[in-house]
Amino acid sequence: MEVPAREIGAERTDVRVCVAVCTCDRHQQLHNTLQSLADQNIEAGFRVFVVDNGRIAARPVVEAFEAVLDIVHERVREPGLSAVRNRALHLARESGADFLASIDDDECADTDWLAAHLAAAELSGADIQIGPIEPRFAERPAGWIVDGGFFAEACETPTTANLFLRLACLPQNEGDWFQPDYAVTGGEDLEFLDRLSRNGARYGTVLSARVYDMVPAERATLRYILRRGLRDGVYLGNRARKENATLAGVAVAGLHEFLAKLAYSVNHLFWSPRAGWRARRAGADLAAAAGILVGLLGVKPRFYGHGETVD
Repeated sequence: MEVPAREIGAERTDVRVCVAVCTCDRHQQLHNTLQSLADQNIEAGFRVFVVDNGRIAARPVVEAFEAVLDIVHERVREPGLSAVRNRALHLARESGADFLASIDDDECADTDWLAAHLAAAELSGADIQIGPIEPRFAERPAGWIVDGGFFAEACETPTTANLFLRLACLPQNEGDWFQPDYAVTGGEDLEFLDRLSRNGARYGTVLSARVYDMVPAERATLRYILRRGLRDGVYLGNRARKENATLAGVAVAGLHEFLAKLAYSVNHLFWSPRAGWRARRAGADLAAAAGILVGLLGVKPRFYGHGETVD
């Protein structure tokens, strides 16, 4: 696809916002993400960091946008999510920008995404902002997926999928950023943003700052929903293991999460005759309960990354 050109100053000095796109072997999706960034309606300058630890470098995709975006491509050898996210934070802080926005490499931003986040941050003084994530399906999904809202995120949990972060709130020590314990299981963003909030970072939501999750047909399935439930449970179990110093503490925290997921599952099963999607939600909660037990045992299934260092 040809990218329309627009003028960009060669020596941009007014960059207040950086955008991080962490990517791993999703080149066509990345192209669509970058196109949505090229289409942003925002007066302030912004720089895009594409941080890449895929097996095949995304450099050709990035080169297609060098005429229309202030864009930097950086390769990271270490697999998993934490390494690329930490590198993006490092690059953003070194750039001198005030804010870092984050979007996944399978998402597209609304044209007013950055402008809405920036205006809200300046008005509210929030350190952590998130916006809604709306699904866009490659093929018409089953009714239960839509009715159950399995791919919609309505600003309930801060993640890096639609994030606007004030860089001044970062811990000075880079070792306190995204933790490698969650690099292959996921949840590194949940843990990091929750830790920032508990340490005093101010949190806000911006309903007008939308991104669109581009959902391929292979993800709009019960198998994927159950796998995602298992992944979420593994994160909760590993986090309980990491944050409690004693075996008793780990057991109590893990049991609390486990029983909560079982309770959710029973509730959904009770109401499932009235709404078919609830039976699938019950299955996801049961998968999460199983994942909690796996995480409590210290097992870390690989849900992200390919497990190899790259050139």
